[in-house]
Amino acid sequence: MTLEATHKKLLEKILDSKEFSHSELYKTYLAYLVESSKQGKNLKETVIAMDIFGKDASFNPAEDTIVRSHTYTLRKKLESYYFHEGKDDKFRLRIPKGHYTTKFVPVSENIYHPKNILLFLRKKLYIPIIALLFICVTYLVIQNIQLDKRLKPYQCIQKNDPIWQNYLQSDLPILIVVGDHFFFEDYIEKYHQSLSMRHPGINSLEELQEAYPNYQGIPAEEPYFPYHSIWSLPPILSILYSVNEKPILRKSSDISPQMLDEYNIIFLGSIKTLYNLRHTLLKSHFDFEVAPHRIFYTPSDTGKTKIYQTSLHSSGPNEDLILALKLPGPDNNSIFIIASYHSLGAPEIAYYLTLPSTRLALEQKFREKFGKVPPYFEILFRVTGIDKTAYNTEILIYNEIIPD
Repeated sequence: MTLEATHKKLLEKILDSKEFSHSELYKTYLAYLVESSKQGKNLKETVIAMDIFGKDASFNPAEDTIVRSHTYTLRKKLESYYFHEGKDDKFRLRIPKGHYTTKFVPVSENIYHPKNILLFLRKKLYIPIIALLFICVTYLVIQNIQLDKRLKPYQCIQKNDPIWQNYLQSDLPILIVVGDHFFFEDYIEKYHQSLSMRHPGINSLEELQEAYPNYQGIPAEEPYFPYHSIWSLPPILSILYSVNEKPILRKSSDISPQMLDEYNIIFLGSIKTLYNLRHTLLKSHFDFEVAPHRIFYTPSDTGKTKIYQTSLHSSGPNEDLILALKLPGPDNNSIFIIASYHSLGAPEIAYYLTLPSTRLALEQKFREKFGKVPPYFEILFRVTGIDKTAYNTEILIYNEIIPD
């Protein structure tokens, strides 16, 4: 068998392995890289983004890390394959760091292969080196056990937690979408300078043009993030970082419909800053209005709509409505939305869904109603408090969502 035929057979074995057989995206991506390397192509991120991930010519790798994040995961999947099913393969398929090329490396050239390590040891001082290695390994094991004990209090969550496991065990990168308000700029003759302004009922350039067709204001360059968004981040980041998940952050005004199937998404912020994510609510039984602050709930069994309403924000007692929706995405991914009207609600529910006491209590409520914690669900919360301090949290509605 020729070397080329051997490599082809090994690639087919990799693509049919358990590690790759259930991931069409990574199978396609790996085969693409191998074929491009075979043809001597020097691939760039922009080319890969258009060929594999459906991006257009406006793709900017400085702003979108989709190619790098998927390549990183692809390398990890290859490592896992060679640790299990491919441990006896005569060649190793490598993707050098910093490059998008592949090469098959004979096992004999892999200096880290156990056979080569043993051969090296036999040529040297076998017994002293083995003894030294044993001492080092023992020391590292002890240090690792002690480190695990010290870090245990900081691990906020188990990877198999039923509410968050889609995010903690998936191969897809995690994208946290932070809701930002729409501001527009206009030159004010009276002050001889441009001022940034916001209309509470307008949250995009399209809505501005629709409301004021002849108005010449332009979107402001700097984003504005409300309290809802920023103070909802710490509890979510804490559970992700505690299990070594490193999410990507984007503001909601930058999210395009094409991005909704490339990541496991978590939205945090104001209901009025959902932008393109608003359309995902069609998978739930909820809809909303911004002015007045109203949530519409239409269960499929009765078709009768129930309306929940909350007042505008005040400096005294406040009542907020919060949607917590874990929805199926368009490509076996998940979209988690935590959105409120006031700054009181979203941060409180972000903590509610991550703190062990409240999270486990919610999971128990799901088990009592459905016999399990459903992978996708919808919850409507009411939070009462003063300014940004909550003193009561109530679950108004909670249901399982069945993917189509």
